[in-house]
Amino acid sequence: MLPLILYEDDHLLAVNKPAGVNTHAPDRFAQEGLHEWLQRRCGLSLGIHQRLDKEVSGVLVFGKTARANASLTEQFEQRTIRKTYLLLTASPPPENALRCAMPVNGKSATTSFVPAGRCGRFALVRAEPETGRTHQVRFHAAQVGLPVAGDPLYEKPTTPLPRLMLHAAAIELKHPHSGQPLRIEAPQPATFTTPDWITAAREFRSLLFDPADCNAYRFLSGAADGFPGATVDQYAGRLLVQWYGARDTRLIEALSPATIVERTMEKQPTGLTAPVEKRFEVVENGLRFLVCPDVGYSTGLFLDQRENRRRLLAMDLRGKSLLNTFAYTCAFSVAAARAGAIVTSLDLSQNYLDWGRDNFRANGLDPAPHDFIYGDCFDWLRRLAKKGRQFDLVLLDPPTFSTVKKGPRFSAEKDYPKLVALAEPLVKRGGMLFCASSARGLSPQRFVAAIKRGAPRLRHWEFATQPFDFRVAAGEKPYLKTLWAQLD
Repeated sequence: MLPLILYEDDHLLAVNKPAGVNTHAPDRFAQEGLHEWLQRRCGLSLGIHQRLDKEVSGVLVFGKTARANASLTEQFEQRTIRKTYLLLTASPPPENALRCAMPVNGKSATTSFVPAGRCGRFALVRAEPETGRTHQVRFHAAQVGLPVAGDPLYEKPTTPLPRLMLHAAAIELKHPHSGQPLRIEAPQPATFTTPDWITAAREFRSLLFDPADCNAYRFLSGAADGFPGATVDQYAGRLLVQWYGARDTRLIEALSPATIVERTMEKQPTGLTAPVEKRFEVVENGLRFLVCPDVGYSTGLFLDQRENRRRLLAMDLRGKSLLNTFAYTCAFSVAAARAGAIVTSLDLSQNYLDWGRDNFRANGLDPAPHDFIYGDCFDWLRRLAKKGRQFDLVLLDPPTFSTVKKGPRFSAEKDYPKLVALAEPLVKRGGMLFCASSARGLSPQRFVAAIKRGAPRLRHWEFATQPFDFRVAAGEKPYLKTLWAQLD
């Protein structure tokens, strides 16, 4: 069960939305919204009846059946659903309840505000909107002199806070099946009491990951988590800190006493401290992988591809064949094999392929029925095509740049259409081609266009980018681009 789930039965799903996640994706190339993410996780079509701003946390309710969706629609339209928010404000708290009835975007809107104590230097206020307009609580709070702390729209804080201090604390409705009153609450955020970046980062991830299912993820994502020039990845309790600028001792002090491995990434990756062990096991999507924080640019597992590996796990691949090019330590291969596929893993490094076999064994999978091919991926794509080999799925996740002995230099920005053209003949009719790139200079639009040029059989496609824990700061764009393409 996902930690963010507050309530679930056959009719309703209610979750505690983390601050910093959209309710739904704003466009097809953006990070997905919580609605889409939950639908894939649950394997259900969820009816969406309310929205919270990206930076607002708290209760979101979805309908799971036609009857539930009809009931929720009626209750929201008739305004019989009661919502309660909590907010922090740096302004002096009111002595008595306040009521604001100013229109929002030309539509009538009413919100009541009730003092509820203090959280450190901030006043805690309970807000109860009678209508549901965009930014209503934020706008009305500012109008009555109680702007939400950390709100760039209405407060313009001089000292940045780790999040907008507004939380959808509770919702009261009539259960669509039983007709009984139902109140669903989301706990007050820890950042209301301790408003620092580390607390906010920890709380954000704690809602997304059950340690029994996944204990490897990005714990701090640079400027989006308050530390420009640094990322922190967690691997089963160990932390890998990667510096892209000057070392910040404040961050190390804030992370202590965890086991920390540091690496500078300005030129060549350089380990500043040594890991406690050479290789150890982590869990991702319930699978086990061997990692090592001190083996160059990566650790043996690319954490940003977690959701795509989960997608493979959810497929019925029994009797299917899959070619995993640039396989590295075969994480995609393990996920596909667990789903029933017979996998061919192709990589230029024999050491990584051996590591991949160890990953198979760590999951109780016998590597013997699967192929592990050592060699240049571009050369082997041509050789497999000449042999007439075809697969139900072909995965392309090349490095952004690569050079092989006696071979041309590959640049994802320039050469992706050529790579796709080499792979397309290996995909069976009706099969799938998965393409990925981390090239920051390659826009999603150009990435899709490059794949279309290389794969004229492309019928329809679905785009995805990096997962929620790889947060994106204001003004930045997601670097990871992935595409699942169905071919004729």
